[in-house]
Amino acid sequence: MATITKLLPTLAAFAVMALTMALGVWQVGRAHEKDALAGRYDALAKAPPIDLGAEILDIPPSLEFHPVNAKGIWLPEQAVFLDNKVHQGHVGFQVLMPLRLEGSDMHVLVNRGWLPAAGDRSQMPQPKTPVGVVDIHGFLRSAPDRFKELSETYREGRIWENVTVERYAAWSKLKLQPMILYQTDAVEDGLVRLWIRPDAGSERNIGYALQWFGLSALTAFFWLRHFFRRKAPDVA
Repeated sequence: MATITKLLPTLAAFAVMALTMALGVWQVGRAHEKDALAGRYDALAKAPPIDLGAEILDIPPSLEFHPVNAKGIWLPEQAVFLDNKVHQGHVGFQVLMPLRLEGSDMHVLVNRGWLPAAGDRSQMPQPKTPVGVVDIHGFLRSAPDRFKELSETYREGRIWENVTVERYAAWSKLKLQPMILYQTDAVEDGLVRLWIRPDAGSERNIGYALQWFGLSALTAFFWLRHFFRRKAPDVA
């Protein structure tokens, strides 16, 4: 019985230490991934921009964050609004609008930026949209592979919970480039374009890792203290 009494706490302590160490290592790995992505982002920022045209881009993942230029005409009637986006404490939408590339039937879906939501959700935002041919500058990103959705209904009219190129192409019936263009132009259109760097949050990951490693060390300390403390002398 005494052996079991000592064995069970030992197994529990070792399980906690193994789990917390694994979580700490995972958080460090996430931080390194973000830092590597940030290095790639900074390197690509100096690269000459790609001019988008009628040909579909090859190997989209290799073009993540690559600067691009696009020339064409906005299609505001086919804009969609990405819901629940917060800027400086205010809830709003990110405006995603297709740009028909000049001289072709090819389009690119452009994230034009953020707009505040009106009090009445039945009133759709009306972003200022230039008429005629425009030059757009920005960088390419693929949509996230995984995201959380509250239900199978990911859109309500033109208000969408999540947007991917595949979903948008099926809805709009447009021929699209396989990545989303994030606009960076300083245009007087009332939209906010403050895109988060890919390394955002790496310090937080390191902080989480230190917490997990600290919990593992604390568990080891109490286990050692429990099993190797001296027995108090018996008092007659």
